[in-house]
Amino acid sequence: MSIQPVTRYVAECDVCGTAYGSDSAFERAIHFTTREDAVDLVHDDPEWLVTTDGRVICLLDDDAHQAALDALMPPAPAAVCDGQTALDF
Repeated sequence: MSIQPVTRYVAECDVCGTAYGSDSAFERAIHFTTREDAVDLVHDDPEWLVTTDGRVICLLDDDAHQAALDALMPPAPAAVCDGQTALDF
């Protein structure tokens, strides 16, 4: 029997470092044979987000994750109405 190197991929949250498929340090993460397989499975999970620039974010409800999601949003548009008079008090 020979010993051969094998590459596996694990998706981890870019905010907290949680590995996909593990809820604690005692659980093993899901390993994928290709990066595309990892992206496909994580993308289909409603509790995880894969951004267009390749970042992976789990959707935990805390300030750090909310800040990461807020950073993905475009700036709020300026409210402009035709013919509106500016109210300078």
